[in-house]
Amino acid sequence: MFLQTVMVLLRAEGMDSCPQMAWAEYHQTVREVLYPARDLVLACGMSVGYADPGVPRPAMPRIPLSEAVTFVT
Repeated sequence: MFLQTVMVLLRAEGMDSCPQMAWAEYHQTVREVLYPARDLVLACGMSVGYADPGVPRPAMPRIPLSEAVTFVT
């Protein structure tokens, strides 16, 4: 939820982001650069920047909301 909130705030400022769960596999490498406390382990990271409008974005098909959510009234 924290990453989602940051990502939404970045979009409001015209920036783009991409969560990076693969960083969890490289926590030892990151430790060599950032020197976090010994009791901390990197679980994820996030790339932040401005998208290049000249680069095509792949289509991200999504199922209809009605197939994923049930509203109870």
